[in-house]
Amino acid sequence: MRASLFFKFTLAFILVVLAGISLMAFLANRSATGGLSLYVDRGSELWAHRLAPVLVAYYSRQQSWAGIDQFLTQGPRVDVRRRVGQSPLRRTLDGPSDKKLWWLADHRLILGDSQNRVVFDSDSQMTGQDLGNDIRVSMVPLLQDLGNDIRVSMVPLLLDNQRIGSLLIAQYDEGLLEQQFLDRVNQGLALAALGTIVIALVAAILLSRQLTSPIRRLTAAAQGIAAGRLDQRVSVSSRDEVGQLADSFNEMAGKLQLGETQRRRMLADIAHELRNPLSAIQGNLEGMLDGVLPLKPAQVATAYDQTLILSRLVEDLRLLSLAEARQLHLEKSETDVGLLVQSVVDNFRPLAQERGVDLRTQVPAVPTMAAVDPQRISQVVANLLSNALRYVAGGDTVTVAVRRTDIGSEVSVSDSGSGIGADELPHVFERFYKVDKARSRLSAGSGLGLAIAKELVEIHGGRVWVESQIGKGSSFTFSIPS
Repeated sequence: MRASLFFKFTLAFILVVLAGISLMAFLANRSATGGLSLYVDRGSELWAHRLAPVLVAYYSRQQSWAGIDQFLTQGPRVDVRRRVGQSPLRRTLDGPSDKKLWWLADHRLILGDSQNRVVFDSDSQMTGQDLGNDIRVSMVPLLQDLGNDIRVSMVPLLLDNQRIGSLLIAQYDEGLLEQQFLDRVNQGLALAALGTIVIALVAAILLSRQLTSPIRRLTAAAQGIAAGRLDQRVSVSSRDEVGQLADSFNEMAGKLQLGETQRRRMLADIAHELRNPLSAIQGNLEGMLDGVLPLKPAQVATAYDQTLILSRLVEDLRLLSLAEARQLHLEKSETDVGLLVQSVVDNFRPLAQERGVDLRTQVPAVPTMAAVDPQRISQVVANLLSNALRYVAGGDTVTVAVRRTDIGSEVSVSDSGSGIGADELPHVFERFYKVDKARSRLSAGSGLGLAIAKELVEIHGGRVWVESQIGKGSSFTFSIPS
């Protein structure tokens, strides 16, 4: 069974959190262990430095170490200041007499005189022993007796810069305090980790649902598109990458739906355009076969004219399909666009005169050169000019102008006809689109001329557009690069 994206997101989130918690616990435990070890290591040293002035003061008063045993076992007043900001905290150490030195718990105190003879031992084991010249060497047996887990600090006792003795404090705690502290730290870390995991799990579920929910909607909509339901859309609730994906999907679905609508309409239009000449041919042939119509050249010519219309329609469809697929071969050459346009206009002058239309040209005297396929550009001009002549009445004017631009050449076909409505302008270059019924009945065209012109211009790297106002005429313009 394949794991869902929701499960993968949640699992990945939890694994990352666990890895982070593990690393944090490891570093925290290590830091706590090191800090506690340093604190414990300095414990005996702190006691030694705090007790040293008290012992020096005692020796200064007594001028000897006599009675030091009673002094220490009764608990001296020891200043154990701890700096908290700028305020000293004084703690007085008093208590009942106890040979174990209750105020120095978990420590062993050894005091030697100036001759390195032990005058006090909190465990009473080394009192009176001579430690020799090297006190540290003499302490080796002591260290061995106390075991490996021991910290020893030695502080020389000085009075008027004269050594009056040595103070040794050994901490022989067996790690119980440290272990208890670390157990507490680990317990706190475990509780924090548990709480973090719970929070992370909830966050992972919410985040995963937020991420996967729109993806599931996209999947359902894509399946609907695959099943032919092109009206599928996805609601967009965010502007992140998933939201952008949903926007792109909706745009794609809209284009697919529009394309399908245009395809169906195109098929209906093609069927409609083919039906008229086919019906005429069929009617003529049936009439001649049934003897209703005489088998004369005139009747055959009528059927032949209808086959020409069919051939032209099929050829226009083939040309349009090739142009839209960018598979139409172009034979480009350096061509004077002005002369090319002038030759096309001259071919249409008899038709314009027949219809009483004033056909004018505005061609620059200087050659307007461009790398184009002359046959295809001639076809573009012819389609635009034919369209203009079809929709103007006698007395109107049609002007074909050629202009040089910064990027190439621009050709416009303008008329003084009735114009095109603003709601119809976006559709004039669509296949089989005819502006209105009034114009359609005057038109013998198939509605492919402008669509073909647009595609031929675009495969030359140019563009075509139209400007029109009701009652003021229309202007179809196309530009092509040099």
